[in-house]
Amino acid sequence: MKLGCFGCLSLIVLILLVVMLGGGLLFLSTHIFTAPDLQSVSFSKADGYSAQQKLYELILRGAGRSSRADTIVLTEREVNAFLANHLDQSAGLPLSPLTVKLEEGQFFLQGQTSLMNLLRAPVFSYLAPYLTDPRLDRQVWVSIRGRVDVEGAGSGGTRHGTVTVTEFVLGRQPLSSFLLYAAMGPSGSGLFRWVVPSVVDSVEIHPKQVVIRTR
Repeated sequence: MKLGCFGCLSLIVLILLVVMLGGGLLFLSTHIFTAPDLQSVSFSKADGYSAQQKLYELILRGAGRSSRADTIVLTEREVNAFLANHLDQSAGLPLSPLTVKLEEGQFFLQGQTSLMNLLRAPVFSYLAPYLTDPRLDRQVWVSIRGRVDVEGAGSGGTRHGTVTVTEFVLGRQPLSSFLLYAAMGPSGSGLFRWVVPSVVDSVEIHPKQVVIRTR
């Protein structure tokens, strides 16, 4: 069967990806499987419940079922408790243990998962039978620094929360944030961009807290 120009190009891209992945693993193996300097934040189930209640209040406001307009503040402990559950159950990306530190204007996330869990783009589903390197199943530490913004239409329109990754590190190996977006593919879109209630005006990150302002 003739693949045509597009088919040939796709095949070349697939081959290059295999070569780059295999070569990259060999080149980076001494760094990506080394644990970084780790930070930790303790939290409890009560923090997770509190976070859910505060986020549910946003849904109520968006649906016109709550007249409250006060600022919602999530503590660092609440953010950690919520994401520890959400990333695994809702986003399908288990990171355990997981720690999120809140700094001025940005967050710093660290979590451990298997390298294969990061390869979510459709192309990797086709390559999976050929990716036999056992290191793909090894646990790696993922460190991500980034910021959160709210964008979209005005009041009453669809608004989205977005994450812009400014720093991406596997183990102790710094990598381009583009590689994270490419590896995750469309399945990672829900992690980097999601719908927020139209009443959300802004999301601000400050040391140890997230401030959500509504209309």
